[in-house]
Amino acid sequence: MTGMYNVVEKLRSGETLTPKERSIHEMAACGVLRDLHETLDVLAAEAYGWPWPMAREQILERLVALHDERVAEEKRGLIRWLRPDYQIPRFAPTAPVPVELAPVTAAEPIATIAEVRRPWPTTAVEQLSAVAGLVAQGPRTIDEMVAAFSSPKREQVTRHLETLALMGEVLLDDAGRYGTAVRVG
Repeated sequence: MTGMYNVVEKLRSGETLTPKERSIHEMAACGVLRDLHETLDVLAAEAYGWPWPMAREQILERLVALHDERVAEEKRGLIRWLRPDYQIPRFAPTAPVPVELAPVTAAEPIATIAEVRRPWPTTAVEQLSAVAGLVAQGPRTIDEMVAAFSSPKREQVTRHLETLALMGEVLLDDAGRYGTAVRVG
């Protein structure tokens, strides 16, 4: 495995492969592995609403910031279970089973979250996903959502937030911010 990934790194950097590395490349289809990883990188950046490509340092900075956000959320009692029916019994058996939706509150002002204006996606599905991804980073007003994207139509952002609210994915708090719906016990 190490040999395969060493070859993939050389392919990415454009370095010449040694005869041994060429053999590994042919036997292990390292070009396919490189292509799959590049596709995965693009999809992961898209899922987080990040621009692509990005330098490794930028990726690491964003991942560390995201980790810190999640740690702070967990200290406030917010755990983003992806599969609560499966995860809670295994990893938090003493936690109450989530049964209702609770509004999300911001631990810190929205202005402290460093963001770059994202391009506004062209399709409705991509727009909905982008809006949901941004709300997942922290509660936002409609104005803050519109400001986070380059050239969105306010009515589209509003409609997507209303759709997510109808689906139970986001909630509107008393301050007029949309936040991720959280299941609590």
